[in-house]
Amino acid sequence: MISVLARGVTLLGLLLALGPPSTAGAAPDRAPEGPPQTSWPAAWAYSIEHPDALPPGLNDFSRRPTAAHPRPVLLVNGTFENSYANWAMYSPKLKADGYCVFGLNYGGPETGPFHQTGDMRVSAQQVGDYVDTVLAATGADRVDIVGHSQGGLVPLYFINRLGGQSTVGTMVGVAAATHGISAYGMLNLLAMNPQAKDLVGQVIPAVDDGTAGSAFVTETGVGGMTRPEVDYATVSSRSDLVVQLSESQLPPGPNVSNIVVQDFCAEDQTNHGTMVYDDVTLRVVRNILDPATAVAPACHAVAPLP
Repeated sequence: MISVLARGVTLLGLLLALGPPSTAGAAPDRAPEGPPQTSWPAAWAYSIEHPDALPPGLNDFSRRPTAAHPRPVLLVNGTFENSYANWAMYSPKLKADGYCVFGLNYGGPETGPFHQTGDMRVSAQQVGDYVDTVLAATGADRVDIVGHSQGGLVPLYFINRLGGQSTVGTMVGVAAATHGISAYGMLNLLAMNPQAKDLVGQVIPAVDDGTAGSAFVTETGVGGMTRPEVDYATVSSRSDLVVQLSESQLPPGPNVSNIVVQDFCAEDQTNHGTMVYDDVTLRVVRNILDPATAVAPACHAVAPLP
């Protein structure tokens, strides 16, 4: 727990040095690809050295959906992350499965490796605008979304408040901050200090918006967290030291599946960051996106990062 918090403090310090986030939307221009990765630390290290790199297979606007996979998959990053660090494992695997795969850095800052720090309402609009771009380019009617952490919350606002229920087919949250996060009470304590809350909200609005019980989370849930036109799934880990199961999972419903990695593999102790580099988690996500070709995840032991 201490090492997780230390990494968080380091990231916060870097973001404070970068200054307030930009709200500029992401352009669909194709940046250079980096290599595929199987390790969260390795992906992060590469993205810091190559902040403009895309994961293999992402944002190839020359591809068109197939009959087997008619909906493009949009990968939505988590807070302080970037498309490469977040998806250098998932993107090439999903492309190899036959999907058109897209993603964006949203919420600012405009440069550097750390993104998704801005006002989440603006971020939700940016995600919605990118969905429109993908649909226009591919001719598809809907996209499927796979979002990590904040990327499992911001699309819910797009679906619930900005009309996204008509353009999203399946919404998958991986270690999703569905109901905001409390960081085991620390963010709620911060929210109780007006000066600290205002300072964080000015520099990193996503922290304020992403806190459990925030105005953004409350607004997202008006009318319920889900809509009948969309299928939903959350994939969570009991070893996640950032988002608790109760914060990640959606309310039960006929179009909702809440999945816990350890229910497939008790030895897999994947945590918040490593879930996007975990074979069991990826297999679960692939099964959700294409139930007709589902394969039971191969259980293997994964220890959390020190």
